[in-house]
Amino acid sequence: MKRQKISVVIPLYNKGYYVLNAIQSALSQDSAVLEVVVVDDGSTDSGPERVEGLNDSRVRLIRKKNGGVSSARNRGIQEAQGEYISFLDADDTYLEGFVAEILQLIERFPNARVYATSYYRSWPDGRNEANYLPRLLDATTVQMIQDPFKAWSRASFIHIGSLCVRRDTLFQNNIFFPVGENVGEDQDVIFRLMEIGEIAFSPKPLMSYSQQIANSLYSARPDYVLPCYERLRQRASTCNYPPKLRPGAYRAVSVGYLNGARVLISKGRHLDAARLIFKARSMLHPMYWCRTVIRLVLPERLMQLQWLNRI
Repeated sequence: MKRQKISVVIPLYNKGYYVLNAIQSALSQDSAVLEVVVVDDGSTDSGPERVEGLNDSRVRLIRKKNGGVSSARNRGIQEAQGEYISFLDADDTYLEGFVAEILQLIERFPNARVYATSYYRSWPDGRNEANYLPRLLDATTVQMIQDPFKAWSRASFIHIGSLCVRRDTLFQNNIFFPVGENVGEDQDVIFRLMEIGEIAFSPKPLMSYSQQIANSLYSARPDYVLPCYERLRQRASTCNYPPKLRPGAYRAVSVGYLNGARVLISKGRHLDAARLIFKARSMLHPMYWCRTVIRLVLPERLMQLQWLNRI
């Protein structure tokens, strides 16, 4: 069997404390890792120098003016020489066996467009928590995901750092990260990849996603509808959108509205939250919608109760 070659693209901006762990987690994988392309986005700390100090032929450091994480990843896509590309943020890591699992997925499902595993969330207090998998997915075996948006509407089962995609797929479908966005830009790419073909998925959590950096989605907690959801809504509304994906896409959009509403509720901005909750698209995920309405109407003191806070 032909050995696939993978380029790992790492955007770097002032994460010098973490980046060597990220690089090492990639280099220690299967020999299919052709290179690690680190794109420094104008860091002001010692991160770039630490990368240069590795003196490893498989590590390439590319320097550019600061333009945001999307522009850094896009530059990495342009520079990558591998047949496949995977993305890893400078504060995240691959776990042992990630690339080996991806290679097995490629061998078993050669017609898939995306290959991905589940992942861990790594918390500042040292906890590592396997990401929740929606019941639509089989948690015991590898599989092809037929309706990824429906699954996503229940849980974000993959992360940009836990997937691998053929480089040509990105160019042929003009899929790049939206420049100027640094929250939800990775979801935008995931959504667009979902639209062009099936995902080969392993439920094994083989990547660690840090929750402690300020611009991670968890830490940012946006109180608005992310642009990636608005663009998904617009695409799903067009007549040429894949009919089998449309219902799931609309459900995913509703999650985007309701997530923003929940953050607004936590900030005491109940009127703004109500506007999002009662937008038509937000009602296409009835259970999540009802639970969000409960959060809106219950007094804040009651929401401090542990069992209610899970709603």
